[in-house]
Amino acid sequence: MCKNAGGMTIPLGYWIALLTPLCGLVYLWVRYRALSATATDLSANLGRRNTELREAQESLSRLAGFDSVTSLANHSAFQEFLQAEWRRSLREASCISVLMVDIDRFSAYNDRLGHQTGDECLTNIGSTVKKIVRRPGDLVARYGGGVFAVVMSRTDQPGASLIAHRICAAVEGLAMEHPQSDISRCVTVSVGVATSTPALDSNWEELELVAGANRALMQAKQAGRNRIAAVEPEPEDASVE
Repeated sequence: MCKNAGGMTIPLGYWIALLTPLCGLVYLWVRYRALSATATDLSANLGRRNTELREAQESLSRLAGFDSVTSLANHSAFQEFLQAEWRRSLREASCISVLMVDIDRFSAYNDRLGHQTGDECLTNIGSTVKKIVRRPGDLVARYGGGVFAVVMSRTDQPGASLIAHRICAAVEGLAMEHPQSDISRCVTVSVGVATSTPALDSNWEELELVAGANRALMQAKQAGRNRIAAVEPEPEDASVE
């Protein structure tokens, strides 16, 4: 028994009944703090694991020759394929073309709409290019960033340019809004085309063909983008022995 200030006796059970809920609340608060800390740690660990898993998937994709975003061939697979096709064109004395397809103002698109939307854009454009370049012997690859590369064997410059025009029109026809573009309200591409006949263009190799396509791409950009440009190998200097 306890007495209060007025001398009234207060049963011990009263104090127990009063303090028990308070003790329970304190216990629950301590448990909540502990569980919150545990949840924070688990969330951080999950984030790290997801990052590690994504990096592992990207590494596996690179080893397998595929781009993890678009499921197209990656840069390494493109180089290997081009080298093999160049040698075949040399043996057959046939022509070969390379297209470099660059999404106009893609960095601004990513910055404004976010990388998830940017990845969706890459996937849509990659799929569109793949539908146009549909011969079994051709290759569509993600070259890097917002750039795709196309290898077309036994294709002369007029044929390659025709495909490039179709790609430009098809991408603009997707009508994907591009709020940061100074070219169009929709996402557009610029395309550089380079064609060579390895048996005749002895001063060129496959890397020069890619460099030529990149020069053509720069010309298309300088001319205003959302268009194509094409280059041919420069003839050898006959005066050089």
